[in-house]
Amino acid sequence: MNTQSHRLKRSSTGTPTLSKAVSLGLLSLCAALPLATSHAQEAAEPASASMQRQHSFDLDAQPLADSLIAFAQQSGLQVSVDPSLVGHLRGNVVRGQMSSEQALSRLLDGSNVGWDYEQQVLTFHALKSSQNAMELGNTVVLAAADQSFMGETVVDRRAIEAFPAANGDITTLLQMHPSVQFSNTQQSSSTPGEIDPADISINGAAFYQNSFMIDGVGINNDLDPGRHEWSTIADARGTPSRSHGIALDADLLEEVRVYDSNVPAEYGGFNGGVINAVTRRPTEDLHGKLSMSMSRSAWANYHINEEDREDFENSTTSQEQPEFDKWTLRGTLEGHVTENFGALFNFSRKHSTIPLNSYSDGFNSTGDKSKKDQTRQIDNFLLKTYWQVNDRLQLDVSLTHAPQESEYFRENSKNSDFVILQGGQQAAIKATWFGDAAKFTHNLAYTNLQSSRDSDSNVSKQWRWSSEKNWGNPLRDTSLSREGSFGDIEQRQKSMTYTFKSDWEPIQALGIEHNFQAGLELAYQQANYKRPESATTAAGLIATAAGSNSCSFASGELDSEYCSIGTNVSGTLTRQYFRNLTHYNAGEISMNEKRYALFLQDRMQWGRLQVRPGVRFDGDDYMEKKTIAPRFSADYDLFGDSSTVLTTGFNRYYGRSMFKYRLADGRESLEYRQSRATASGTTVNEFGAITRGEADSSSFRKIDIPYNDEWMVGIAQRWLNTTFELKYLHRDGRDQVVRTQGVNLGLPPGDGVDESIVYTTYTNAGSSETDAVSLAITPDAELRLFGTRSSMQFAADWTRTRSTNNSNYDVSFSRDELNDELVMYDGKLMRFSQLPAANFNRPWTARITTITHVPQANLTLSNFLRYRAGYEQIVTDGTIEVEGATYDNYSFGEVNAAFTWDLRAKWEIPVIRDQSAFVAVDVKNVLDEVAEIYSSTGYKYEMGRQYWLEVGYQF
Repeated sequence: MNTQSHRLKRSSTGTPTLSKAVSLGLLSLCAALPLATSHAQEAAEPASASMQRQHSFDLDAQPLADSLIAFAQQSGLQVSVDPSLVGHLRGNVVRGQMSSEQALSRLLDGSNVGWDYEQQVLTFHALKSSQNAMELGNTVVLAAADQSFMGETVVDRRAIEAFPAANGDITTLLQMHPSVQFSNTQQSSSTPGEIDPADISINGAAFYQNSFMIDGVGINNDLDPGRHEWSTIADARGTPSRSHGIALDADLLEEVRVYDSNVPAEYGGFNGGVINAVTRRPTEDLHGKLSMSMSRSAWANYHINEEDREDFENSTTSQEQPEFDKWTLRGTLEGHVTENFGALFNFSRKHSTIPLNSYSDGFNSTGDKSKKDQTRQIDNFLLKTYWQVNDRLQLDVSLTHAPQESEYFRENSKNSDFVILQGGQQAAIKATWFGDAAKFTHNLAYTNLQSSRDSDSNVSKQWRWSSEKNWGNPLRDTSLSREGSFGDIEQRQKSMTYTFKSDWEPIQALGIEHNFQAGLELAYQQANYKRPESATTAAGLIATAAGSNSCSFASGELDSEYCSIGTNVSGTLTRQYFRNLTHYNAGEISMNEKRYALFLQDRMQWGRLQVRPGVRFDGDDYMEKKTIAPRFSADYDLFGDSSTVLTTGFNRYYGRSMFKYRLADGRESLEYRQSRATASGTTVNEFGAITRGEADSSSFRKIDIPYNDEWMVGIAQRWLNTTFELKYLHRDGRDQVVRTQGVNLGLPPGDGVDESIVYTTYTNAGSSETDAVSLAITPDAELRLFGTRSSMQFAADWTRTRSTNNSNYDVSFSRDELNDELVMYDGKLMRFSQLPAANFNRPWTARITTITHVPQANLTLSNFLRYRAGYEQIVTDGTIEVEGATYDNYSFGEVNAAFTWDLRAKWEIPVIRDQSAFVAVDVKNVLDEVAEIYSSTGYKYEMGRQYWLEVGYQF
């Protein structure tokens, strides 16, 4: 049925002109037409049974009157509503297989409209102010957004608000999801002051090959997302980066939609999954909220190895944080300026202060500060407007400003502070046209992301301790006094993206219902690496004994910057000077990329069988590759009542090409050297002429696009008012990108001038193989007991991933690894490609999530319990000789199982009308369990019990 033909007619003011009686008749008729045979069956059912029957809903955000007509059609229920009640209200998006009660809860959320179901008729009424402020309604913890094809799930607004997420980032919410694996060190007790979103892997794919989106617009940072280890923080040539181009605060979101399998053809540019963060729309009435949350090291229990405790407490590095103070400030103001135009403004600031020692071994410097603060800060500013131009056209505009700053310093160094700048901006306009035969969606977006460094100094030197260079520790074996940093670097990624999508009304052909969807994507991206100013590193320090007490050149001029005279540790007057200077000259490397994509899919319904064939075509002028990704999903309703649904799917997902592959080529050509001879007598020699640039050690060559092939089978069973979803998935990752020497690929050597004789390049030699089983058990209705209401879910997964690419695209492969030669693992010979993954490799995890509302006390209690099985952490262990043959040897460290319980309690305090204050407490790891992890430096532990406190006011 074409729902457009049943829209309520509106006057010029937008108010429905139908009377109550006409509205009732129209809604009742709409309900009767599609499901005329079902009412006789439902008449004998109790009201609760009718409301709990499952239906497939597909309701857009639209005027509430229109939403109720569509709801009546899709649920088969009779609806009675007073037009003056719904007026200019709007209904929320509702999609997926769920009960009528759950659908109504989502549809009416935030509308101040309640409902009753008596004598097989739904009637609606206005809620009292106090009800509106305190009512929680049905809470869906982690629901199937579209139960068909078992590929899309949603974390809704109530779950976002209730989940004990502490830092409040998007990925933390996904701990509920059975297809999402987290980095082994994500909750390390060594680094609790960090506020970055966690890295995640979906179904065994690389963490940087997910597609993160805000309202359907990509925010992936593809500059160098695999480069984020602490060892890259202070590096002369590059800066760390993150796969999240914008670290969005969860308070901005209406829901998080996750596509982990059977992903529609609409989405591309990923190997793992798609995470679409849907931001909130403004409410009808004026509302606002202001809150602040905080945590600190005094409110947390650290679990640290005793042998490491002294070094930990005297830490000088960001990898060991014995103290921290974290706080988050949030504010929202929203409402409608006119009946058809609304706006929402939201801001948040996350800040962390991490005090650290400046110098090792607890040394108190006399020439520098002995203690310094490192800081982390993420700001989010969102302005979003909604304009219902007319019954056909809807415009959404959003402006996001989300800068991120992380302040560091180099240990045992003076004047070495620098700031890592990440995050960025996004502007998007979305136009939706509701035609008679289709809905057309246009989205135009501009995104500006960065991974840059702002240093206090452009010169780095490493002196020996002396009376003149006296800020270092003279008692250490090295006795060094370092100073300076490596200068500024700007890395930016700018993109302009246009997407178009058409969703056509169903048509009938040969007894089959077809739902066509088609679209295209056009994108232009510019990525660049830039040094705005030259930087210098001084090396080749030489010290000469007493008598060499001059820093003058033969010409008589003084070398005051790279030469020093002072008394050394032994009390001897000594001259020290540098022989070599490496200059990183100002310069820029940039590239442009044009991308395009087309997709088409058809959702076909034939009796109990539903299939969705689709195809996606992508092309670009970066790698100059064209890819075709077939998608196919099918499900079969075994008994025709949605009680047992069988699902299968066969899909291919092509990933993205990182800009690092091209931007790494040419960096060394910006480097130049100067040197001078050994001192002559009492003078030092002047530096010689600047030599030509270094030969590039990285050579760019076009490579193929990595892809994953997926097949899956699943069953969704409704039994005892509970939905059980069991799914098996297999993925083969191919053409994964790794780095190797050109000679290993049979490429000719470099010329030694522009290109190093032995250089590295990127190639498609990586592969992976993943098997995953997931189970989700979700009651269809809330549990009501003694006036309380509880929703819950149990989710578990078993995952096994084998991978040659155990870190990222910068892993350097040897010739044997490229040829997939035999290696030794745990005393057994196997192919290199059969090694287990080195991270994101917990074999199985079980989770229970519960949210309980106690209306009598205005209290909400949320629990998240997680059991993660032990695992074997693969470790490189040199080589081993067996029967005259030498093999690369790998061993493993056993990591014990871990159980954690996180809790959130939120108490709302009514003030006046619909205003309330609130207090919330998050307790992470309630039982203070010792959870073991394995890192590159050995065995560590996750954080113990930690408290967060939040206070706020909402109106």
